[in-house]
Amino acid sequence: MSEEGKKNKSFYNENGWANAGKTVSVVAVITPFLILFFVWVFAKKIDFEALGPVGDFFGGITVGLFNLASILLVLSTVKLQGEELKETRKEFKTTNETLLKQQTDNTFFNMISLHNDIVRTLNHEDTDSGKNYSGKDLLGKIENDISFWVKDTDLGSLEDDRVIKALLFNYERIYKNYENILGHYLRNLYRIVKFIHESSLSKEEKKNYIGILRAQLTMDELLIIFYNALSSRGKNFKDIIVEYNFFDDHLEAKPIYNRCAMFLKK
Repeated sequence: MSEEGKKNKSFYNENGWANAGKTVSVVAVITPFLILFFVWVFAKKIDFEALGPVGDFFGGITVGLFNLASILLVLSTVKLQGEELKETRKEFKTTNETLLKQQTDNTFFNMISLHNDIVRTLNHEDTDSGKNYSGKDLLGKIENDISFWVKDTDLGSLEDDRVIKALLFNYERIYKNYENILGHYLRNLYRIVKFIHESSLSKEEKKNYIGILRAQLTMDELLIIFYNALSSRGKNFKDIIVEYNFFDDHLEAKPIYNRCAMFLKK
């Protein structure tokens, strides 16, 4: 049954009780007059003394009818109040869900804003070249330092274990060099992803939020997250990444990703 049909049915149910009560009240009111009318029609006169017992009889019926009418009207009122209470609960639930959604939105976008602020403040001077790197350029350099060996390596000729060991060895070495930078950066990203994962949003809404977060990240950042997820440091991060297919198809052009993506599910 449609929502409109349910409302109409409920309306008729409520008014049915009320109409029944009104009908009984009318019957109770007109009963004495009907008695007088029929007595006058058949007897052509009204002997009020003779009508005493009859009046008592119908008077008792009238009081009973009024009591019945009262019960029916009370039932109609209770039914109506019950429906109003149900609608109030629905409205309250909808309002509460809307407020929770707004709160989630505000928190999420504030976390995104904080993440972008963190990235902007990243700064590091390379001791070898004397060049200063900051922001996303610094993250690009870090990723290049981790994966520089891939450019001159035929990954297809190496066994899986050798590829993943080489990658993780280099990641750990570079992580220690930039620990104050990568630690802060990755912990903040993990908090955002965890917040989405633990929210009351639907699965599709969570995927949408993950997509918004991913849109803030460069290819180099996605690769750094990928390396971290493969390492022992990023186990918790990896669990959420796998569940939401965090990288989607954005890293398929990267040989190291294609070669090591299978390890995300191990």
